[in-house]
Amino acid sequence: MSSYLVDTHCHLDLFKDIQNNVNREDTLGIKTITVTNSPSFYEPNVQLFASCKNIRVAIGLHPELIGQFQQTLPIMEKLIFQSRFIGEIGMDGSKEYIKTYSQQLTILKSILIKIKESGNKILTVHTRNAARDVIQTIFDQLGDSSSSKVILHWYTGGTTDMMKAIDYGYYFSINHKMLQSNRSRENIRNIPEELLLTETDAPFTFDNIIKDRLSSLNYTIKGLATIKNRTDEAMKNTIYENFRKLLQ
Repeated sequence: MSSYLVDTHCHLDLFKDIQNNVNREDTLGIKTITVTNSPSFYEPNVQLFASCKNIRVAIGLHPELIGQFQQTLPIMEKLIFQSRFIGEIGMDGSKEYIKTYSQQLTILKSILIKIKESGNKILTVHTRNAARDVIQTIFDQLGDSSSSKVILHWYTGGTTDMMKAIDYGYYFSINHKMLQSNRSRENIRNIPEELLLTETDAPFTFDNIIKDRLSSLNYTIKGLATIKNRTDEAMKNTIYENFRKLLQ
């Protein structure tokens, strides 16, 4: 069985000239979840990628943009019932966003209530400097018998919170930037292979060396294979199989 590369978290709508490059992104051999930063962007993205076989659109309300897009929460709550994929959602406790932290928590809880009502969702979740609150809030709202599945995007939190998320069965999506961090590599060593996924968070992770999603994902697969003492092909197959199970 030939396997695809997997990108569970990117922002294709922020790519330069994406309107003219939709087919190119769809035919790269990458199973893709493209996230949105506001629910008002969801339907335009659905239309943009309507012809795609390998790109799925998620509806999101980015925690960094709560101050700008908080008024779109009712739209988010309504459209959650129309999409299986939810993201980017979560919380951010970084210095520049701490002033909206309590508001972020309130909105996350509201979103999770609707997710529980509708069920069978796949969430890609932002946790920067907020891992403990996000992980516990998701579990408190959805419980351990939820039909929905959780992906922690670009996890940078501590070991204790990571182990709790592992116990809850949450996935971790890894990008090439994470492999440049000693702490992230150590975290990856402790994440069971069956909970690993890959992402690019493109275009934000691109630089002079990694300029496209294929390069990013191949770099990440190679890095994961090294950490887990696997061949590149075996790791690619594992990630794809994890993605297939995620969709079940």
